[in-house]
Amino acid sequence: MKVYQAERSVRTRGGLEVRDITEEVREFVAESGVQDGIACVYSPHTTCCVRVNEFETGFLEDFARLMRRLVPSDKYYAHDDWDLRTENICPEDVEFGNGHAHCIGMLMGPASESIPVREGELCLGTWQRVLFIELDRSRDRRWLVQVVGS
Repeated sequence: MKVYQAERSVRTRGGLEVRDITEEVREFVAESGVQDGIACVYSPHTTCCVRVNEFETGFLEDFARLMRRLVPSDKYYAHDDWDLRTENICPEDVEFGNGHAHCIGMLMGPASESIPVREGELCLGTWQRVLFIELDRSRDRRWLVQVVGS
């Protein structure tokens, strides 16, 4: 059994930015030498996530509009109330509240996607792409791939 890990760093633009990272993930799978197994693509940030979906302009606009309607950034979030919050404080968060981004992250579900690998290729559907989604402001981020198999 082979296990391969790789990591990519990015500077996001913020504001529900969606990046298509499919080709980079494919390169990591090829580098791994795994022919049959699974590729886990993971975001180690609570206000970013990895999803498999279409990378299509209309859908991306619909997604951003839906998230902004469900979780508006201009509403009150206890996470951003510095008279109440005493845990996990990052100095830059005091200036820029991100309670909305944490709530969107919970709605989006897990921080990763697991994609089968067969004959050295990701088993994605015709229009499926691997997407890295920034839910917060512009920040330095990273995403990881672990490929396991034979």
